[in-house]
Amino acid sequence: MSSRRVMVGVDEAGRGSLVGDLFVAAVAVASDCRVELAEAGVRDSKLLSRSRRYDLLLKIIECSEAIVVSRITPEDIDRENINDLEVKAIERSMKHLRSRGLIPARVAVDEIAGREKLVEAVCRRYFPEAEVIMRPNADRDFVEVSAASIVAKTMRDSHIRTLSRTYGEIGSGYPADPRTIDWLNRVRSAGLPKCVRMSWKTVRRSTSRTLDEFAKK
Repeated sequence: MSSRRVMVGVDEAGRGSLVGDLFVAAVAVASDCRVELAEAGVRDSKLLSRSRRYDLLLKIIECSEAIVVSRITPEDIDRENINDLEVKAIERSMKHLRSRGLIPARVAVDEIAGREKLVEAVCRRYFPEAEVIMRPNADRDFVEVSAASIVAKTMRDSHIRTLSRTYGEIGSGYPADPRTIDWLNRVRSAGLPKCVRMSWKTVRRSTSRTLDEFAKK
């Protein structure tokens, strides 16, 4: 069991998606490894290509003391507030890190709107001495959060590829992607699969619009 002091970064991938799971990753790295990760090119996953993210994932695994990933399903998201679900995922991660004997000097989290005090309380429940930071663009300001963003995004990319093999090409799964909306309209007649977040406004608006168009024919 390790007792090394670490820096922990937390980030997610898939928050605004219509399709697929939300992935929340926590990455614990020793302080002296943060420079190595930065020099390797670890940064906000949105600024990296898919192949580059995968290459960096291997480096992150090599350098990390621990990596914890939580998957939150569309059914969970339809039942409960997504921000609260993410906080619960962070708590699971903190519990696991403590069980490994890791001692974070700092936990940095990319912003979860309106949950700053709750995230701080959750982290301090397990690590009373840790500095807890949650703010926008933490994935650009802290390399450990960048690492978490790469882990979460790589896991989600793999998940979306699996869904596409099962249900047909769904694009990125995000509402701004025309491929995703086209897929949604194609599969609607047979019933939307469980990988779709039924409570999302885009799904409801798209359903209403499709029914209106059908009635006019």
